[in-house]
Amino acid sequence: MEPIWIAVAGGVVLLVILLLMMGRRKERVIDMGAPATAADDDAEPAPVMAETTANDATSPGELLEVRGRDEGTCALGDWLMEDVNRALGADLSADKMVIARLADAAEKASADLKASGQALVELPYLMADASGPKHYRREVTRAEAELGMIQHGTLLVDELLEWRGRDARTVALGGWLDMEASDELLHPASVQKVADAAEQALVMLDQSGRAVVDLPDLVTEEGKAVHFHREFDRTVLPQGGKA
Repeated sequence: MEPIWIAVAGGVVLLVILLLMMGRRKERVIDMGAPATAADDDAEPAPVMAETTANDATSPGELLEVRGRDEGTCALGDWLMEDVNRALGADLSADKMVIARLADAAEKASADLKASGQALVELPYLMADASGPKHYRREVTRAEAELGMIQHGTLLVDELLEWRGRDARTVALGGWLDMEASDELLHPASVQKVADAAEQALVMLDQSGRAVVDLPDLVTEEGKAVHFHREFDRTVLPQGGKA
C-alpha cells in the first residue's frame, strides 16, 4: 500500500506544480496585453495627434475646414486655387498669403452663390513677374462652381444639398436617390442632376404625396451610363427626415 500512497502523493504534487505554472503563464499573457499604468516607469506615453491649425493649412479648403466651414465651401476654395494657378500660369499653392486670401474669397463667393446664383471673385496683386503685377478676376455662376466643388470635394448629393441650404427632408431624399441611382460615385454633372431632382421630387411629394424621378442620362465617374427611374410616395421620408 505504501508505494501506492507515495505515487498518489507524487501525482498530487505534480498537479499542483502544473497548475501553478499555468497560472503564471496566464498572468504573463494578460500582463503583456494590459495597458500601461503609472507603475510602468519606462512606458512611453501614446503620441498625441496635433490638430491642424490655420498656420498649418496647406490649401484654402484646409484653412476653411479649420474655420469650421461646410464641405462645399471648403471644396470651393480648392477649386478657386486650381483656377488661379491655371489663370496666372504659376503654382501659388504653397503661398500662405494666397491661401488665406482665397479662403476669404471662397467664403464670400459661397454666400453670394447661394443668395443670387452668381459671384465675382476679384483678387488683385496675387503675384508679380517680370511683366508686372498679376491679378485674378472671375465671374462665377452657381452651376459651374458646383461642378468644381463636387470634383474637388468629392461631394455627394446630400452634401451638395446641404451646401445649397436645403432642409433636412430634401437632404435626406437626395441621399436616398443618390444611393438608389448607383453603387458607384456619380460624375459631378450627374450629382447636380440628382440634387435638382430631389428638390423637385420633394415639391411633388408635398403637393400630391407621390413623385416621379426620371433621369435617363446619368453617368458615373468611370463613364458608365445609368438610366435612373423611380416612382415613390412620401413614405420614403419617415419621421425625422431620414430617407
